[in-house]
Amino acid sequence: MKARAVLRRAALCAFAVLFVTLWTLFLLPCTASFSVGEVKVVWEDGTKYESYASAYSALVGAGEAGVLLKRAGTCGVISPSAAYRKLYRTLEEGSFAALLSADAAGLFAIERAAVWRSYSAPRWYADGWFAWTGEKVAERPLASSDACGRVTLFSGMPSAEQLSLLGVHTLVLRGEDVPAAADLMGTQVETLEVSAPYAFSEGVLTCSTAGGVRVVCAVPGKRELSLPDADFMDEGALCACTQLTSLTLPYVGSAKAGAGTAYSGDFGWLFSDGERYRIPETLARVEVTGGSLQAFAFYGCGNVAHISACGLRAEDISVQAFAGCTGLQTLHSPRAAVRLSGDFTQKSLPCGCTLFTRAGD
Repeated sequence: MKARAVLRRAALCAFAVLFVTLWTLFLLPCTASFSVGEVKVVWEDGTKYESYASAYSALVGAGEAGVLLKRAGTCGVISPSAAYRKLYRTLEEGSFAALLSADAAGLFAIERAAVWRSYSAPRWYADGWFAWTGEKVAERPLASSDACGRVTLFSGMPSAEQLSLLGVHTLVLRGEDVPAAADLMGTQVETLEVSAPYAFSEGVLTCSTAGGVRVVCAVPGKRELSLPDADFMDEGALCACTQLTSLTLPYVGSAKAGAGTAYSGDFGWLFSDGERYRIPETLARVEVTGGSLQAFAFYGCGNVAHISACGLRAEDISVQAFAGCTGLQTLHSPRAAVRLSGDFTQKSLPCGCTLFTRAGD
């Protein structure tokens, strides 16, 4: 009986040792090159073998290079498995169909933890909300407690209220749908990640078409904005920029070359909601570098204090271009014969323009 008990205890001990060994090997990204219970970390100051617990304590998240670590200001990386590489590419670049077919099969424990750390908060949107569950991407209704800074759009467009609720600051456009300015009103979106034919720079989304470059919209929150030299401007492209204080634009109106029944030469075109011009009360300074200014071009701009049209030709400015600018304090104009509301002094400038300054200021 004693011999049997001894044998039984020996067998149990052997099984326990085998179980622990196999479990430890399972945790390691590449068992062929590591000692038992260790993981190879490539730090900025050299390579080091560390325990799984030590590496996990420095875990930052998932990156293209592999599992990212950081300790005492120094960055490190654990080389990825093939399963990790495939999953990471899918999560970052894949189509919606590929996203739904992706899973965590084949990932080591620390890779699973890294993916969860980086992708538990981001959301994907395809006429509904999707999230990483830890094993795959699945549909998940939006909850009031959710918060994420990054949303990837495949199809459809979430409401501005939902984007605001989530605190989204980055929209990744991976499908064919793109936001209009109205979709961004009241949100905290700062960045749009796009691909051709779209481009995003300095807070402005543009689209290259057969007819030329189009300004689609600008993100909210911009206080100073300089529009690119585009051929067309979408109606209401700046309506989400409710805190704008300074604006530089290549021309006033809907197109660089004003023609056709659809053309508008109004400055307010950029702030139209389809019914009225909603020019921000905060907008105090406007600079126009080209194009032409028709009569009442600045209709509705009673709060604008400073306008410069130095880049235009005198003959391209209507006498009544600045009519209605009741709050104007200074005007830099190549045309001296213009009608202004109030009394202004005039001063000739070296560029050939005239500087109008409201009398008494």
